[in-house]
Amino acid sequence: MQTWIFIALLFVILWGLQFLLTHYQLKNYHQTIREMSKRGSGYLGVGKSKRRFGKGVVMVLVTDMDDVVVEARKMEGVTVFSRFEEFSEIAGEKLSSLLSYEAEPQLHQAIISAIEKIEVTKVDKERQG
Repeated sequence: MQTWIFIALLFVILWGLQFLLTHYQLKNYHQTIREMSKRGSGYLGVGKSKRRFGKGVVMVLVTDMDDVVVEARKMEGVTVFSRFEEFSEIAGEKLSSLLSYEAEPQLHQAIISAIEKIEVTKVDKERQG
């Protein structure tokens, strides 16, 4: 009987720890988005690629009005310990050239997804006038 209590208690502790670490990861995500969106002009796009099992990738791109990447950050990993890091490899590149950027499939998909979000934002701004 005590074994079951120990297992249940361990489960509750691990679940609470996961909740706490997920909270800190989301806090880092929101802080990064806030920092990157403070630019006066240009566009921000967030793209992600996630498998059911394995690592996920989140890419945040900021471009100027001419579709040149001004800043890029990526977060990749399997655990809640993943944090955003600078991704300066694509800084200074035009969005159109990133469509053929050579990268691992998940990173490439996250970049494409971020570009699509930027394009949608541009179309919405044009419609609004």
